[in-house]
Amino acid sequence: SKAVKQIPEDDLSAAVEALKAQKKSSGVIDATVTDEADDEDNETKEIYTGPGSSADSEVIDAMFRVAELMSDPPATGGVTFAGFSSLPVIQLLSGEREFDLSNSELKECWANGSLGATRVDRNGFERVWKEVQDYFEDDIMGEARKEAKKQVSPKKKRGASKPTSGTPAPSTTIGENLSSDEVKTINERMKNLSNNEVDTVLEMMEKMDPAQEARLKAMGVDPALMQQTAQMLKDNPGMREQAKKMMENMSPEEMLAASQQAQKQMAGMSKEDVGKTLEQLKNPSLNKE
Repeated sequence: SKAVKQIPEDDLSAAVEALKAQKKSSGVIDATVTDEADDEDNETKEIYTGPGSSADSEVIDAMFRVAELMSDPPATGGVTFAGFSSLPVIQLLSGEREFDLSNSELKECWANGSLGATRVDRNGFERVWKEVQDYFEDDIMGEARKEAKKQVSPKKKRGASKPTSGTPAPSTTIGENLSSDEVKTINERMKNLSNNEVDTVLEMMEKMDPAQEARLKAMGVDPALMQQTAQMLKDNPGMREQAKKMMENMSPEEMLAASQQAQKQMAGMSKEDVGKTLEQLKNPSLNKE
């Protein structure tokens, strides 16, 4: 154009060279930024390996001893798959969520680390232990501690509904994992309980530990109701005898069905319902009102 023709040739050449230099510099900057981003993406996060971590030999020694004691029988030495699976760390990290260790993955870890053995020594245990660690991006001891903390002190979420006073819905159904033969065996065992054995069972119900209470809650059974029922049966020999005779006349299928029906009813009971039910059991005449 006319305006461009009026620019001195030297100035025009200088401007062109400046534009070229700017474009080249911009390309270098873009390439540098891209390379830095790629480096960040490709950088592997380092797993903590200090004291108290899964790599700590003292931790592995302690876990091996616990797993050895949990292996059946413990006297023969070594760790079985069941013993390894029972470790608190493994239990806390296992589950069905996307980031949990699934049962099939745990079995794969055992197969790879045990080299086909049914019981492993300290070295074999460490191989299986490291196989599990390889499934996680962070130290499994640290991850397990986080899960344990969540279970002990769950955080309240905004907008979450308040817990009801009733018993939580069951996550498992009574007898769902039992075969028909196992149901028959339990049925026969219940029918043949002596009075002393019944007393022992009731005492165990009254003195449940946290793990036993957790199992009952998972089945939708209120531990407090079970404890109150146990105390009531201990204080009322006639009622206890009546319950025993009723079980003696039940078939395995009837006993299982009755247990599952009771589970369903208890799942929706509030504290007021529990108290009313116990009073009706103590005083049958209240049912007529």
